[in-house]
Amino acid sequence: MNQSLVLAIALSLSFGAQAADVRDRVVDRVSQPLKGREVYMQSCAMCHSPGTGGAPRPGVSEDWAERARKGPAELMISVLRGKGAMPPKGGNASLSRTEAYLALDYMLNGDK
Repeated sequence: MNQSLVLAIALSLSFGAQAADVRDRVVDRVSQPLKGREVYMQSCAMCHSPGTGGAPRPGVSEDWAERARKGPAELMISVLRGKGAMPPKGGNASLSRTEAYLALDYMLNGDK
């Protein structure tokens, strides 16, 4: 076998292994979404904990009263599309809808 062919085979095996590793991590993430508190801490807490720009703070019922009247579906639309200064999904485009919902649920209800 010539050296170029050996190198090509070695590279393809290396990339194949890397692709399999990435695929496994993606599948694991899809099958194991983050918990609401984890999502909140990673993507939401920076603004929502201090109430930056009027962001509703978890556990502060006055912050949520008006928003909660619109119902959970409207709140979820705001999470997914963004609202005011908040970008879609709190700026974390990699969040799944499930993870975004879990973060919202955590902010509304805390740990269950």
